[in-house]
Amino acid sequence: MYLEIANITIPALWVAVVAALFIASAIYRFFSREKVGDWYWNGFFLYFLIWKLSYIVFHLDMFIDLPLSILYFNGGTKGHLLALLLLITYFFFISKRNHALIETSIHTLLLFFLTYEVVIHLLEKNWVESLGHLFVSTIYSTLLFFLLKNNRIISRLIVILIILLELLILSIFTTIFTIEAFTLIIMGLTVLVLSNKRQGGRNT
Repeated sequence: MYLEIANITIPALWVAVVAALFIASAIYRFFSREKVGDWYWNGFFLYFLIWKLSYIVFHLDMFIDLPLSILYFNGGTKGHLLALLLLITYFFFISKRNHALIETSIHTLLLFFLTYEVVIHLLEKNWVESLGHLFVSTIYSTLLFFLLKNNRIISRLIVILIILLELLILSIFTTIFTIEAFTLIIMGLTVLVLSNKRQGGRNT
């Protein structure tokens, strides 16, 4: 789906991603009274750069024939998976350098994905599905509010329950055998691994 903004055609997916980035950041800042940090925006830039430039890797012949095609195309699903892999590697790298960022990344990764699902389905006018994702997002945001207010950390059980709820919503309206569901599972596993690193850091 594409949106017309000031005579410019923009994919709804891009609008949803950018909106989700800012909304998730604003929610976290409102609840925690702290900024997300440069790593959050750097991570998005890294993902976008890899996803976009991976078009050259996967469609080298077309790029050589039409170099300007890079402006209109991207790496598609393969590029998304490659960018996601490098993004996760980036998160683990920065978590080693700054252990305090682990808790923030756990919160914001889930916030971003849930917010993205709400926004993209609003843009596509899938009102009922958007409400389903909003329901899960509201549950998570409420839990996050009380956890941060009481200086408590989010448990792995809550993370798993939120992921399962979101997968349930996806399965009701489409199927869990989609790139969206796969991305959620990968991000969920990343959050769980970061949770283990956080616990290990507290024990040491």
